[in-house]
Amino acid sequence: MGLPWGCSHHSFTGHARGLLTFLVTLLLLQLGSAQLRVVGPGHSVTATVGQDVVLSCHLSPQRDARSLEVRWIRDQISETVHHYRNGQDLYGEQMGAYAGRTELVRDGLSAGRLDLRITGLRPSDDGQYVCTVGDADAYDEAIVELEVSATGADPHLSLGGYEAGGVWVLCGSAGWYPLPQLLWRDARGQHLPSVSQTHSQDQEGLFEIEGAVIVTGSVEGPLSCVVRSSRIQQERESSLQIAAPFFHNAQPWKVALAVVLVLLAVSIGLGVYLFRKQVEQAAEIEEKVARLDEQTAELVKQAAELAWRRCLLLQNRVKVTLDPDTAHPQLVLSQDNCSVRCESEWQQVPDTPERFDYRCCVLGREEFREGRHCWLVEVEGERLKNSRWAVGLARASVERKGYFKRSPEGGIWAVQCNDGHLTSLTSPRTPLSLSPVPTRIWVCLDCTQRQVSFINADNGVEIFTFTAASINGESIRPWFWLVPGSVQLCLRDSTPQTLSPAPGGSCPSPDTPASPLLCPAGAAQE
Repeated sequence: MGLPWGCSHHSFTGHARGLLTFLVTLLLLQLGSAQLRVVGPGHSVTATVGQDVVLSCHLSPQRDARSLEVRWIRDQISETVHHYRNGQDLYGEQMGAYAGRTELVRDGLSAGRLDLRITGLRPSDDGQYVCTVGDADAYDEAIVELEVSATGADPHLSLGGYEAGGVWVLCGSAGWYPLPQLLWRDARGQHLPSVSQTHSQDQEGLFEIEGAVIVTGSVEGPLSCVVRSSRIQQERESSLQIAAPFFHNAQPWKVALAVVLVLLAVSIGLGVYLFRKQVEQAAEIEEKVARLDEQTAELVKQAAELAWRRCLLLQNRVKVTLDPDTAHPQLVLSQDNCSVRCESEWQQVPDTPERFDYRCCVLGREEFREGRHCWLVEVEGERLKNSRWAVGLARASVERKGYFKRSPEGGIWAVQCNDGHLTSLTSPRTPLSLSPVPTRIWVCLDCTQRQVSFINADNGVEIFTFTAASINGESIRPWFWLVPGSVQLCLRDSTPQTLSPAPGGSCPSPDTPASPLLCPAGAAQE
């Protein structure tokens, strides 16, 4: 006997709703699996020198990470701390300072946890780390801040000599990280000013701090020296009670004796001083005149070199455009292929062998094998001080898939801006003390001299030059790198007024060319 029609209809409707829910869930899971999102702890991780620490990050939503490529790097120097891929730890690119001290915690990989254990912490481990994860389809990263600290020994107090009617008291403590504060307090808790304070670091990077104070008879009760770490809110304190006889030894008769000795020394040296004063004044006038002549000559030389450099930049200028076939999926190019920005979302573009898939890079269309070539790059955006970008050149055969070193060894010659600080991508990195960071930069290639130079387009001053670049006749292409939410890089075709050619259309001829890169063809190298 069959069920009533109402029951059969209700059962069918329930099955249909369940099937629809299953299909929607499956679709969401498939969409989520095509993207990676890495989440850090959201706060600084604190640890003590000598201990072990675990730096945490995880995938969101949860996903099995055992088949992914996981790389922990130092943020400022972009060097590998630990590398994991397809179930194996790879140590070929690991920094020497972390050899034998890192481990990817395998227990949590199946649940999407990418935790890194570092053993035997050192002061040099302090700073930012980047947890990066990628596969053939997606890539993401998260920053983890590690704050390393060490609490030093109890301060050691000792007495020095007498001065100004008081007694010198010395205080020192070693074994601190980061650099602590040293304070003096009397019995009532009032702070006393230090007359001197110094610090130094040992081979392990731990700080030793020393200070001194002059204590007079007006200070009652014990004197305390406090050494405090503001990072971990810990302090060490030692006290010293100075007996009254010490202050009697610093009474005025010693001060009077010192005054008599000083007056005697002044009277003896007065005659010599007056004689030497006239000689020194004459020599000082001659020195000032000579220095002024040198400064004038240097200014004339710099003006000639600047005019020489401006003219040669324009003579060797080439038009450069971006190659969309090489652009990382997160990069968005303008219609004329003359500007690029980086977005958080991936673009729907074909995954070809020419396209970058790990770093957000793009190459220029043009290839150079010989001659001299210069082009202008301008950085635009509202967050210039917090931007991260790089411009330069790359071998045409530079690695497009997976991780590669951004250095001459990896086929890259470039300068990079990290949050208002400019560095050259040498190995190791070379900080460049420029403030503010230039936003209009000439990129110059001299295939004959094997040099790559970067010049501030606003004032013509050289920023950095790679010498003896290993070009070896291979094709060289313009190279650009950006991060999401940063700025956009633009290739300018207009001639900036700050680099206008000399009147008459010919270059000036300074006695010394500003750079071998920019010497005209056939000119002898000085």
